[in-house]
Amino acid sequence: MNLNFFDVVIMNVEGIIPYRDTKHCICISIKNNKYFVINTDHRQMYDDFKIEAKNYPFLNAKDRFIACFKIHTIDPDRKIKTVGKLNIEDITKIINKIKNSKTIHKTDKDLILPQLENWLSENRKISNG
Repeated sequence: MNLNFFDVVIMNVEGIIPYRDTKHCICISIKNNKYFVINTDHRQMYDDFKIEAKNYPFLNAKDRFIACFKIHTIDPDRKIKTVGKLNIEDITKIINKIKNSKTIHKTDKDLILPQLENWLSENRKISNG
């Protein structure tokens, strides 16, 4: 299963509210199978932020919301396909949401943040040439 940080993938999921057979998920930890989910509607309790359809063709011309209140562990074999990757601006927002979250457990933060910050640092170096 070929996944990269911040890939947006469609996955078969169970037990994630609101219930759907499939969801757009964002890979935030490759080796630990950790994801955030993308929702259709804004819900304040999900500590979400908007991603704009103009930046992501896979959103089918409708803005969506990345729920940052909970990190989901999903078996990567549930992946149907990769549909895109987040831009640096939204990646930075995710990292800041994790850092400032009151609902994500410290052990998850300690596990995931170094991986994400390292990825961001490396990719900024590449993009800055």
